[in-house]
Amino acid sequence: MTTSTSSTDYGRVENDGTVLVKMPDGSEKQVGQWAAGDPNDGLTFYIRKFHEIENEISLTLQRLKEGKGNAETAFKLIERVKTNLENPTFVGDLSILSTKIEELQVIAAVKKAEFSAAKAIAKEKAMEKRKQLVEEAEKLVASKQWKVTTQRFKEIVEEWKKLPHGVKSEEQALWKRFSAARSGFDKTRRQYFSTLEAGRKEAIKVKSEIVTQAKAIADSKDWTDTANKFRNLMAKWKSAPILERKEEQKLWKEFKLAQDVFFAARTAALSVMDEEHTKNLEAKKVLAEKAEKILPITDIKSARHALKPIQEEWSKIGHVPRKDKEKIESRLKSVEEAIRNAEKNELNRTDPAKSARAQSTMELLEAKLVMTEKERDAAIAKGDTKKAESLSATIESQKMLLEATKVTLADFTR
Repeated sequence: MTTSTSSTDYGRVENDGTVLVKMPDGSEKQVGQWAAGDPNDGLTFYIRKFHEIENEISLTLQRLKEGKGNAETAFKLIERVKTNLENPTFVGDLSILSTKIEELQVIAAVKKAEFSAAKAIAKEKAMEKRKQLVEEAEKLVASKQWKVTTQRFKEIVEEWKKLPHGVKSEEQALWKRFSAARSGFDKTRRQYFSTLEAGRKEAIKVKSEIVTQAKAIADSKDWTDTANKFRNLMAKWKSAPILERKEEQKLWKEFKLAQDVFFAARTAALSVMDEEHTKNLEAKKVLAEKAEKILPITDIKSARHALKPIQEEWSKIGHVPRKDKEKIESRLKSVEEAIRNAEKNELNRTDPAKSARAQSTMELLEAKLVMTEKERDAAIAKGDTKKAESLSATIESQKMLLEATKVTLADFTR
């Protein structure tokens, strides 16, 4: 019969190098055979293996709590450790590993649920973004800005590739729509350039006529009507076929000169209107200050009600100086945007799907807490102080996690 040469509270090694661990039920189980020298070194080796896996569990648990870990990795570790607990290959307090694995399983389940929810939201957003890209592509079919639109189609493809995949059938249907839009644009572009040369003489006639019309209205004092006419002439110019560079530049210079004469005169005349525009600016500043007092928003309905008369009065006020338009308009838009964001946040807060997920998580944590408390009470009854203390620490961690989940659920239901 062999005798033990060294032992701990959780295992021992015999003279022949047989290393045994103490199981939770009090029995012993062989974890290995040490044949490399002093049997005591073998016991130390298997104790070190226990601490390594204990540290691995602790690190995984910490990373999950910090939001850095991966739930699937944690589940793989849990399965591996559970297998090792049934057939240990180390020496140590197996109850500690069981407790830590239980805590890790709870946290991993929560993180998996959070990841699944985030993944579902990301897929939903990706599909919505794809729909937006398809709708944009379909609008671009009629574009005559060949270079810009061709580049935009390329950018849309790159944006598409970077998006997470959603439902395959829906994604394929959207891609089919996009491909049809891109093909339609490409067909129109090819037809345009194929007829470009044939329309060169007609282009000279059209653009010469545009120049003649531009010169005829260059001295007009009817600022609005004439400006519109020049814009229309510009649209006709852009829609007409492009000439060879020398011909295009010659006619363009004549057209541009007529435009410059008119718009320079108009700018001088409009400067006289600055006084009226300045008064309008002051009036809008007063309204902007009144609107900004609505912030911060504490009651969405009241904020919307308070903003409405301001918007109505704002729309009745005339133009402001061009250099100030963007700045003054942005002040009112900021308040409008704040109200819209508040409404959007309120809608997200009351999302029943998110509330249901929070409720399910809370119930899971509550059940786990009750189970751990029973295990602690049983340990106390058996006089196993060390296990009871370990379980008490687990209970505190579970309570903290449960409280955080309750706060989240309360925010959905308030």
